[in-house]
Amino acid sequence: MVNMQTDSIKKNLVPAAIVIAGLLVAGAVYINQAKDKVGKEIPGLLSSQQAADKAINYINTTLLASGTAASLLNVVDQNGIYKFQLKIGDQQYDSYVTKDGQLLFTQAINIGEKASSTQDTAQETGSTIGNFSVSQDEVCKENEKPIVYFFGSESCPHCVWEKPIFEKVANNFEGYISFHENIDSQNDIAIFSKYSTGGIPTLVLGCKYYRVGSGEQAGEEAETKNLAALFCKLTGEKPAEICEPVKDLINQINE
Repeated sequence: MVNMQTDSIKKNLVPAAIVIAGLLVAGAVYINQAKDKVGKEIPGLLSSQQAADKAINYINTTLLASGTAASLLNVVDQNGIYKFQLKIGDQQYDSYVTKDGQLLFTQAINIGEKASSTQDTAQETGSTIGNFSVSQDEVCKENEKPIVYFFGSESCPHCVWEKPIFEKVANNFEGYISFHENIDSQNDIAIFSKYSTGGIPTLVLGCKYYRVGSGEQAGEEAETKNLAALFCKLTGEKPAEICEPVKDLINQINE
């Protein structure tokens, strides 16, 4: 799972792998042990310049697409962490890195501020097959067909794994669903913001079932069947030739 939630940075870091799967806690990216110019590990804390240079190098080599580069403008010691300003194209951004050079943050969170009560966030009522969450929302439709959304990036390895499976299943439901594929796109951003914690891939099925992350752990076969069953649930088990083989899974789906 890859984070793309930070509004101020996402326009230029997408398609960028902001946070690797399993490391989304606190919105931080884990950077490998710092090394000096000859490849030896640097023990203990880093200087502000070393830590910022390491973060910039990580962003350029891991997060940004080819042909795009970040440059360091300045770095300061701020409340036990290094705050550095970087530039991508014509835009400037503030980011943060720990003094040991281990964690990179693309934003700071003020824990003294309450979350906005007006933010439109999906209300989860439970979970179901395929590790999908179930929302309290009504099924969203386009031209009387349930809408399924795929959000991802070509630079996200988990998206690359999930995308062909999702597409194959969606193609089996042609004429029964409306498929919105959002790869490296800002389209349907309101849906993404509502049903995603900020990570990709994000799958939203009819605004009723949603998941952040791929189905790699379950494997391709299980993921294909789970998706087919969820699609069938949305379409009233049509087409029959696709839905009948996964009838047992359809019966397990919570509403």
